[in-house]
Amino acid sequence: EVIIGKDYSAQSQINFIKNNYTRIPKSILEIGGGRLETITFLSELARQMGIQQQLVVIEPGKDASIFLEETPRHYFPDTYKELTNIVLYNAPIHELEIEFDKYDTILMVESLEHILQEQFDPKFEQLKSQFKGEFIIVNWISYHPIAVGQYAPPNIHCRLVDDTLYDYYAKQGTTNHRNGSHLWLTLS
Repeated sequence: EVIIGKDYSAQSQINFIKNNYTRIPKSILEIGGGRLETITFLSELARQMGIQQQLVVIEPGKDASIFLEETPRHYFPDTYKELTNIVLYNAPIHELEIEFDKYDTILMVESLEHILQEQFDPKFEQLKSQFKGEFIIVNWISYHPIAVGQYAPPNIHCRLVDDTLYDYYAKQGTTNHRNGSHLWLTLS
């Protein structure tokens, strides 16, 4: 799809990454996969680059298993059957036992504001003590800060995500990038 002279198609985004990457993660965990678009793109990217890699996503939504089938088929109709490297944990993060030390990259794409503080913070403390690698939080660049109930009902956007929270995260590691709703840390 071409919008205002720019190609925003799934393949163009994959091509951009293939042409500009500086690091290949060995093991990725996505917290809050939503419709599983990010993990689908990463799976297709790995397939195109010939990388054998298991991708893990935590998504508690009741339709997650449906999205695991439909999203790859929608974005990559010719290759979706080959995208078999995604492992889905269809449960809230606070109900899971996670070995964070198994991963070198953790992503939260448009998800932090959807997880109650009392459910995520204990997992973040565990993450800090176990995880060594890249921790990346992103949202729409203009969605910062996000108040409880802003842009979505309070049961959907249930956590305040603001500079105070990002300041706390930034103190936990080395900040590689920070701009509004985008934060990339290296935790060691």
